[in-house]
Amino acid sequence: MKNNVILDMSAVMKTYQSSQKKQFDRLKKRRWLPLLQETKFARVSAYMVAKVMGDGNLDALFTCRFAGTIEDLSNLKKLIKENYSLPESSLPLRMRKSKGISYLLQVNDCLFGRYVYALGAPIGNKTKKVFSVPQWIVRSKPLARAFLQGIFDDELATIKLKRNRFIREARFHMTKIKKYQKELTGFISQIKHLTESFSVKCSKIDSPSFQSLQKDGSKTYSQGFRILGNRMNILKFRENIGFRLNEYKKGELNECIDYVNKNYKRKNVGRGFRTPVSTKEIDFAQVDSKIIA
Repeated sequence: MKNNVILDMSAVMKTYQSSQKKQFDRLKKRRWLPLLQETKFARVSAYMVAKVMGDGNLDALFTCRFAGTIEDLSNLKKLIKENYSLPESSLPLRMRKSKGISYLLQVNDCLFGRYVYALGAPIGNKTKKVFSVPQWIVRSKPLARAFLQGIFDDELATIKLKRNRFIREARFHMTKIKKYQKELTGFISQIKHLTESFSVKCSKIDSPSFQSLQKDGSKTYSQGFRILGNRMNILKFRENIGFRLNEYKKGELNECIDYVNKNYKRKNVGRGFRTPVSTKEIDFAQVDSKIIA
């Protein structure tokens, strides 16, 4: 990376097997590149790379697909339209009725697919692919935060109250075939390290556990870690990382924070304390710390 340039035109054009002047002109006209470090567009791009690594998929024709709720996918569609200036016709959002109702957002724009691929997004079945967090993201705190928001929107379990009393610890995990377990451990370690760089405490990475048997006979194994469920840690998670587009997870996290504040207020009634709103204002020695995994 030179002069804060993360990606230039040549990197995207190298994804073609031959010269493509028409596509080069289209890409140049869009003004996505050069992609510069520490810009809003770079943060959005880090988020999109994470979304492909999460619940998204990038196929060999460089078409992107994202699965999720209608609300979250509508928000993602808006994010893509506003930042990449893609037409409505390139972003069909439809309902699927296989094994229940689900929704799929498809990005029918090969330049967009080639762009996120050049930035580090994997192509194909992620359980059979080796990939890592790109160094252009690792080196930057704002980009790392945007990336974590993207992958946690999809792959981190919901941080929520259990029986209106306990905070359930949230597990982050991903799956690969046995052949790539070492590489999966490396990727999970990257995510854990980035998370802890934001002062959010995590458990140790757990041992691989059998997940499924695929049609070709290969076995997949899951591996991950947990965001520790003590109240200070949950507040730090919301303040320093948080979720971006997953409205359900944001709502459950906020409910946990409300519980922390109400509990603090109840224990300090009559002492002249106001309800704290951040980790900088709360003395957790005065608040019980029951958690449940």
